[in-house]
Amino acid sequence: MLACKHCPPPVTAPNTFKLWGSYVLVSGFHLLWICDTILCYIREGGLIKRLVGLQAEGWAAVKQEKTAVKILLKQMIMRRVLLALVPCIAGGVYFFGWRSLLMVIWAGLVGFITELIFTRIRREPVTEAVFVTTTIFALIMPPTVGFHVLTVGLVFAVMFAKEIFGGFGRNIFNPALAGRCFVYICFPVALTATWAPASNEFWGALDKWSTVVAPDAITAATPMANLKSGKMVLNSSQQSTGEIPFDIAEGKTVQLRRTALLRGLLSGRISGTMGVTSAVLILIGGVYIFLTKTASRTIIISLVTTYAVLNQVLYWFGIEPVPGAWPAVLGGGFLFGAFFMATDPISAPRTKPAKIIYGIIIATCTTIIRNFSIFNGGLMFSILIGNMFAPILDHSVRVFRTARSAKVKT
Repeated sequence: MLACKHCPPPVTAPNTFKLWGSYVLVSGFHLLWICDTILCYIREGGLIKRLVGLQAEGWAAVKQEKTAVKILLKQMIMRRVLLALVPCIAGGVYFFGWRSLLMVIWAGLVGFITELIFTRIRREPVTEAVFVTTTIFALIMPPTVGFHVLTVGLVFAVMFAKEIFGGFGRNIFNPALAGRCFVYICFPVALTATWAPASNEFWGALDKWSTVVAPDAITAATPMANLKSGKMVLNSSQQSTGEIPFDIAEGKTVQLRRTALLRGLLSGRISGTMGVTSAVLILIGGVYIFLTKTASRTIIISLVTTYAVLNQVLYWFGIEPVPGAWPAVLGGGFLFGAFFMATDPISAPRTKPAKIIYGIIIATCTTIIRNFSIFNGGLMFSILIGNMFAPILDHSVRVFRTARSAKVKT
């Protein structure tokens, strides 16, 4: 038969023997490879051991994945700080009512949610340090402050002063102070001109929501502010009043006995920020973190000593309105800042010489700002200034040590 040139060529049947031979050859190579792999596993420590090891690695991976997605990271050092803050929280409730406790709880909730948004993106847990930040922030706010101010300040503190830098351990400034500085500028009246009276009853304000019961129950200045402005003058005369006035009319001056001011600063029955009016309650928590080495002893001693010496020396020279060492140290929440804020382990220096210089810088700036500027919040600005110098102080100390070591070796 003649093949048509337009038709396709006939299909030739495949050689079955050659096809099956190829399959057998490839399968044989696969079998040899599997046997060789098994023998290698046996020589390296046993096949069963390898299988058990792979199972253990699998369980470890599952456990690691579960750990990576947990919500809260436990931090014992932060729990100690929170425990030390309990007396100040109780004092805020006792002196200014149960609204103070709600402020602390609300602050913790807002701070937790704000940090959770960022940590979920990074697949990291929320640190318990955020509750230290929120508690401190609430305690250094006036008891009359609105919840919108509290919320704005906390969001700024956690978001812009901490999470923007990468989260816990990477922030430059103390988050609580950065947030307070922000609302101090944005809401000056709420932060500086609306102070509630402290309850003078035996049971305090435990039966009240707030000590502000009427618009006239708010003062525009704290006792320390009146002392700075000259409205209140300290002396030892028995003719002077023994009670700290809640409000002083414009143009009037009140003569106050020094013992009365000392009693008010120790007990806390004065107007001021919510949780830092009582030096005794601050010292209860402060001594605890000092003895347990939760806070840096070097920073505390350097800061308090320098501040007391500077104020006393200026007082001896008759420089006004410097009140002297003990009113300066006990008033204005200075001890609270020295124990709980200046000692922040992240924003403070890490080397001992740098810690000493850091405390001196904060004490000097606080003395200048509190006594000779229009701002009463000298400690807040001073600690933030100290935070700026902390990295370069550590760097300078390390460079000096390296150079001295090299000089000794040569």
